[in-house]
Order: sequence, then C-alpha cells, then structure tokens
Amino acid sequence: MTDIEIRPATLDDLDGLAHDSAELFAEDGVARDRLRDPEWPRDNDRARLAGLVAAPDALVLVAVEDRVVVGHLVGTFSPASSMWTAARAELVSTHVVASHRGQGIGGRMVEDFIAWGRDRGAARLHVSAYAANSAAIRFYQRYGFVPLSIDLALEVD
Repeated sequence: MTDIEIRPATLDDLDGLAHDSAELFAEDGVARDRLRDPEWPRDNDRARLAGLVAAPDALVLVAVEDRVVVGHLVGTFSPASSMWTAARAELVSTHVVASHRGQGIGGRMVEDFIAWGRDRGAARLHVSAYAANSAAIRFYQRYGFVPLSIDLALEVD
C-alpha cells in the first residue's frame, strides 16, 4: 500500500479536488436532497474551490496517493462579529473515495481541521450532516462533535 499524503491543496490539485468534491455532492447531497441540481458541480464547483484554495480564512486539504486526490476537506473560519460573540470554524465538506475508506484518512483530515480551528482561536467548530447519513454523524461524533440544532423541512409540491 502507498502512503497517503495529507496536505494543503494548491491550484495544481484543482482537477482532482473538483472531481472528489463532485463525488461527495452526488453521493450525499443529490442522493439525500431532491432539490439539489446534479449538474451544479460541473458549472460551479471548480471556481468555488479555486477561490477557497486562495482564501486566507479557508482550509482546503487534499489526501493524495501517487499524485491522485483520494479525499479532501474544506473548512472556513469566521471571526467574531456584531452578531457572533466569538470566532467559529465550519467544516464545510470532507470526503474520501470509497476504495480508501476505513484507513483513517478522513480522521486525519478532521484532526487537522480541529487543530487549525483551535490555532485560529475558534470558540466553536461546526459541521453539518444529513439526518439520514448516520455514518457521517457517528464519524463526526467520534471527534467530539455533538448535536447543536436540528433542521426541519417540509417538502411541498
């Protein structure tokens, strides 16, 4: 087995990062939310990710094996504001390709995110998961995340 390198993403990683992000979008978002446009990543995600790679208040990590992106994590930092009394960091997305799950790759990225948020002075780290995605909920709970709020939805035709 080859070693997996986890490191900050660069623009050179954009193709693999966008591909991995699109896999997450299809596997989780589109599969669990009928209002998600399955074609959105094709037209939008590359520019969004390029902006995040360059943003000073974002953490974009890639897990790479033999120069191929096999996972990613995106986090953002928000300082205290007139509405928020303390700084926060949000884990926006994390994904590991199915063939590489169970090897601790996702956990290593989440641990890096937690350290990054703490180092920046975040008083709270936040992640969202679909209620139907019990595996993701259990995964994040292993790292100390606990439920804070519940989103309720009413589907109307």
